[in-house]
Order: sequence, then C-alpha cells, then structure tokens
Amino acid sequence: MGNAIETRNLIISKAMSIFNTKGYRATSLSDITKASGITKGAIYGNFENKDAVAVASFEFAVEKVLEELREKIRIAKTAPLKLKAIAGYYENYVHNPPISGGCPIANTAIEADDNYPLLKARVVRIIGIMKDSIKKIIYRGIKEGQLSRDIKVDEFATMFYATIQGAIMLSRVEGDMESYHLISRRLFKQIDTYSI
Repeated sequence: MGNAIETRNLIISKAMSIFNTKGYRATSLSDITKASGITKGAIYGNFENKDAVAVASFEFAVEKVLEELREKIRIAKTAPLKLKAIAGYYENYVHNPPISGGCPIANTAIEADDNYPLLKARVVRIIGIMKDSIKKIIYRGIKEGQLSRDIKVDEFATMFYATIQGAIMLSRVEGDMESYHLISRRLFKQIDTYSI
C-alpha cells in the first residue's frame, strides 16, 4: 500500500470516531490533526475540505458496521433467524458499538438532515440499502416457505429498521438497555407471528 493511501486511511480512521462522537459541526480539522498526527496540509493534500473527510469517514464507519452485520445475517440459517440476528446485533451495539459514539447512521442522519447535503445523500442511500436487505431476506423467506405471504414486505422492512434505530436512540439517551430489550422482544414476537 502506498504512502498516500496509508495517510488517507489513517486520516479517515481517526476522523471517523471524532465525527461520530462530537458531530460534524463540532469537529474541527485541528481535532483530526491532533488525533491522526497529520498536518492540515497533509489532510488538504488528500481531501478537498472537511466535508470530504466527513463523507469518507462516514462511509468507512458504515462499512465497518455492515461487515459485522453481514456476518451475523450470514450465519443465521432461516429468514426469521436472519431478522432476529439483525435485532440481536443492535442489542449489543447499544453499549458496545464498533465505533465510539454509537450508530453512525443514526448520528449522521440527525445532524446531516438539513445542514450537510452530501452526508444526507449518503445516509439516505445507506438507509435504502438497509431496508432493501431486509426486504430481500423477507422475500427469500416467503419463497422458501419460512415466512407467511401475509407479511407486507415494504411496510414491515421500514417499520423494522425504523424501530431498531429508535430503540438504539432511546437506550443510548436513557443510558440503559431497558427500552432496547422491550422493543427487540416486540420485534421478535412480530417475526414469530409471520414465521411458518
């Protein structure tokens, strides 16, 4: 790996946690230089501006989460178990996230809503990918006779993902797992309702 690629990756990996913990607006280039040990000149040599660092850091953070989540889904043998694996993954995630600061998708979605159009576009794309992945699991489960044909796929996928993200936010703000446990138990019951 070339020195330029290593420098870029170092900047992204250090900036990722800072953006996810402090937020995009509150994070300065000085924060990134201090954490990475790289000068502002080197940062600008690899990125057009702070927004470009933020986008690259968000994409890196999301990929890290998706890698872990894909593995949990892959291991589960049936569609109902795959859906439960998703909810189960995020249960551990509330207090032990792979990236400090919590869920980069939720954090970025809240902050980027109206202020950072580049980040907002990335968040919308990732949320679409997440919902599409849930839909694929459900469609495959229907096709393989594991889930009832009565399930409204689009509605369930949106509700399922939004419920998980809301539960993460509640539990992180409240500082305990009670809300997430309550909500995940409800999700498991819904999955069981449609399981064959």
